[in-house]
Amino acid sequence: MAEDENEGGEVEDEADLTFEDALSRLEEVVHRMEAGDIPLESLVENYQSGVSLLKLCRAKIEAAEMKVKEVSGGEAVELQPEE
Repeated sequence: MAEDENEGGEVEDEADLTFEDALSRLEEVVHRMEAGDIPLESLVENYQSGVSLLKLCRAKIEAAEMKVKEVSGGEAVELQPEE
């Protein structure tokens, strides 16, 4: 379930989504599932889509963490909010 239709009806590969778009879609899936008014078959499809989106989000977070470690020389950098 790595592909989804975008608003124009075109099939879009989930791997091309930004983190923010993937997270937004994941939230939509969760809301649909929590509503509890969809048939079992759709529920299973939504679950599969949600798992795929969750994996994508985790992978994008891990990639961002790796870039931060690379930039910081492998050291943990604690950011402090500006006052």
